[in-house]
Amino acid sequence: MNPPKVSTRGQNVIASPIRKYLPLMQEAEKRGTKVYKLNTGDPDIEVPPAFFDGIRGYASKNLPYAPSSGFPLHIAAWQTYFKQFGVELESKNIIPTVGCAEAILLALMAAADIGDEVLVFEPLYVSYKSFSVMTGIKLVPITLKTSDGFAMPTDAEIESKITEKTKAIVVINPDNPTGKLWSEEELARILAIAKKHNMFVIADETYREIRFDGQVSCMLTMQEGRENIILVDSISKRFSMPGARVGCLASYNTDVMTAVLKFAQARLSVGTLEQLALVPLLESSKQYTDPVKAEYEKRCEVVYKALSEMPGVMVTRPMGAFYIYAALPVDSAEEFVKFMIGEFSDNGETVMISPMKDFYISEGLGANEIRIAYVLNTEKLARSMEILKKGLEAYQVKK
Repeated sequence: MNPPKVSTRGQNVIASPIRKYLPLMQEAEKRGTKVYKLNTGDPDIEVPPAFFDGIRGYASKNLPYAPSSGFPLHIAAWQTYFKQFGVELESKNIIPTVGCAEAILLALMAAADIGDEVLVFEPLYVSYKSFSVMTGIKLVPITLKTSDGFAMPTDAEIESKITEKTKAIVVINPDNPTGKLWSEEELARILAIAKKHNMFVIADETYREIRFDGQVSCMLTMQEGRENIILVDSISKRFSMPGARVGCLASYNTDVMTAVLKFAQARLSVGTLEQLALVPLLESSKQYTDPVKAEYEKRCEVVYKALSEMPGVMVTRPMGAFYIYAALPVDSAEEFVKFMIGEFSDNGETVMISPMKDFYISEGLGANEIRIAYVLNTEKLARSMEILKKGLEAYQVKK
């Protein structure tokens, strides 16, 4: 007798292009090859000591569920955090989540039903693609082009994608994977389109403080139409602690928050220890985020300069986050990544990067593109770029 078939969604969800080459990387390490891991947004920067102090200072002998709506102390810390950007939120406007990943999932479920459509700018953070399959929501792509610096397309081009099933538009600012920084004018245009067509804006601001131009801002400061905005956020990047798995969803829309709270009750709660230990970090975030931003700006320059000098490589200077997009002189970035991990090494070292084909929804895009996460120190990044250059040379000779 044949075993039962897995669900259609289980068959159709994509394997993460960021993580699917882990077995090859593990094999390389078993062979004794040192791998510089530039594929995931997993920073090497030290976590603020106050977090671990909070964990160690937990006095109770019990570890209960947190409220589904979050501990009041934790929510108040988020309120203090957002206030520095001119955003005044009541406790009812914020719900903590299991990282930004869960916040994205909850936002999509609150905004759209099975069969509905959500507009996204591509290339995009790949988890949105997986969540769309899991929720039965169709993502409709709007392509950003490297040739014009990933500028926002015209309003008419965006509105041509809108149908009666369109319920939301997603904007990631600063952007993963391109490093694009959305201007205030572009954000205002997006919100105006959303208002005009009675849509939500899912504003993903995970990398809010990691920007290399202009002042830090938050889309929730936009008063006109703010009830159209669902903000998703995370502590992972600004505090260099993705393993803590804490984020939040925030909105002035009471119906959204009512729905999200019911979803949150179904999944029970966010970690008790993590919520409590994060309070001092959220209450005084700037002392942590300013040095982090300065460090990533230095790292960005090392990688951008090295890529700019590699023959045949096209690269766009990032303005935020800690990723850099590049087009390589190869037919398939996926095959090149396999070569780098499976066959190539330089003095016993190689580098792991992410191919970008799966960061697109439109067919035929991104075949020769990569994303590099500059999450290592400048010395290791310089060495990684040296290895990448030699790997490209070796791959082209092989081909």
